[in-house]
Amino acid sequence: MDLEPITLSGARHVATNMREWDRREIYAGRWADDPERLAVDCTLYGAFGWLALASSTPIAVVGATPVHPGVWNVFMFATDDFRLISISLTKFVARVMIPALVQTGAHRAECKSMEGHVDAHRWLEFLGAEREATHHEYGRGKETFHTYVWRHRNVHRWITPEG
Repeated sequence: MDLEPITLSGARHVATNMREWDRREIYAGRWADDPERLAVDCTLYGAFGWLALASSTPIAVVGATPVHPGVWNVFMFATDDFRLISISLTKFVARVMIPALVQTGAHRAECKSMEGHVDAHRWLEFLGAEREATHHEYGRGKETFHTYVWRHRNVHRWITPEG
């Protein structure tokens, strides 16, 4: 797996070719099912946004954006080829991204994930996130969502001297 800053063309490729559950989840929380707008929005995330590639093909967009001091929103969506980079991306998030957020002063990182997106829930929990709340009729089509969180006190196990 290679990582690079999010580019419009890379984000466009991932947004256009998203896994079905990622598509359902993301667009349930957006005004329109518009991969171009999603790609443009992803380019605005700055230093905490990455494009994950396999053999020069964009596979996933991952990152975090600040909500207010100390609190960040995390995100990830991928194509059906996610299996090609899943282990490498998981290691990157655990060993680099989460500790980098802590070093910036984050005491909380959170994301919302739609009921039924079992793969996402398992991945978030594997990375140490805890399901904190359920939000009924939260999505555009009244879908139920769950908030998953990492709190500063719970992420210390990811921060190791060897990185």
